[in-house]
Amino acid sequence: MISWSPRGKKRLLECMRHIAEQCQDWPTVIIWRDSVYKQVEHLEDFPLSGVMVREIGRKDIRQILLGDYRIIYRVKNNIPEIISIRHCRILIRSMQEL
Repeated sequence: MISWSPRGKKRLLECMRHIAEQCQDWPTVIIWRDSVYKQVEHLEDFPLSGVMVREIGRKDIRQILLGDYRIIYRVKNNIPEIISIRHCRILIRSMQEL
C-alpha cells in the first residue's frame, strides 16, 4: 500500500498547475500525472529503492526521480508515504520546506 500525505497531494496539484501554465496543454499534464503514479507503484514492493534525500539526511526520507521532479516519500513500518514533489532545482533546507 502506498499512501499520500495531504502535503504530497497538494504538491502534486501544484506541479500539475505549473506544468499546465508552462505548456498550455492539458493532455501533457495528465500524462505527467499518470507517470508519477506509475513511478511510485514499485515502492509498494520496494519501499527502500529510492535514495536518501541528501539535504535532509534521514534514512526514512527518500526520493525517486521523474524527469526534472523529485518524488519525496517517507518510509514508516515499511510503508511508503508520498510527502512531496519538488522540482530538482529547488534545494530543500528542512523538512518544513518539503
